[in-house]
Amino acid sequence: MIGIVRIVALVIGSAALLCAAGPLHAQCSSPQHHQFDFVIGNWLVRDSSGHAIGTTTVTSEYGGCVLIEKWRGVANSGEGLGVAGYQPARGTWHRDFIAESGFVLAIDGQLEGTVMVMTGKDYTPDGARLHRVTWTRRSDGSVVERWQISTDAGRSWQMRFYGVFERIAE
Repeated sequence: MIGIVRIVALVIGSAALLCAAGPLHAQCSSPQHHQFDFVIGNWLVRDSSGHAIGTTTVTSEYGGCVLIEKWRGVANSGEGLGVAGYQPARGTWHRDFIAESGFVLAIDGQLEGTVMVMTGKDYTPDGARLHRVTWTRRSDGSVVERWQISTDAGRSWQMRFYGVFERIAE
């Protein structure tokens, strides 16, 4: 009986401490945690010629601490998952992208003016590739994503992906 009383007291005490500390996700309420919120929503994505190339949905989860993106290319051309979050200790954003093909990319960066800029590397049998991904919010509410790759340490860049994100009904 004394053991049960101790366990109940421990559970009640722990719950009281958690309640006193405030909401579990209150630490994600700073303005920096919401710098990338302009990508939240349901989007039709078009290439530079205006052709639809896919749809993506970005949601804010875990009290605003995490952005989760679910990408689907047109005509079963591929799917992917992106997960992003702000790192207060570093003052940067981190994003992991995983495609159904098995491609995985981790990138880090920050808001530069009104453009989110993230960079990272992946490694192929031919060597390291540098990735630079930018998201630019436009005045009409759309967002342009540019994903570039360099195989010469950033001296030259090739476009891997260019998409104009247009909001669609929720």
